[in-house]
Amino acid sequence: MSKITDGVNDRPKDASIAQSGPGLPDDSSQPIEATDEEVERVRAKLQDDAREKVKKEIDEQVEKPQRGSA
Repeated sequence: MSKITDGVNDRPKDASIAQSGPGLPDDSSQPIEATDEEVERVRAKLQDDAREKVKKEIDEQVEKPQRGSA
């Protein structure tokens, strides 16, 4: 097959992109390295964000009238 480029992104024209093709993915990238502190910080932030979202939704539901038009 002829190739699209001869640079860094060199691949055949009929090659799948974004690892969407069949078979095992070609994962040649570096693994993400995170410290335990970073993991816990992000986990806490995600949990806080989720709590805030649910609290906001509940507050909105409480403020709506129980009967009648809203």
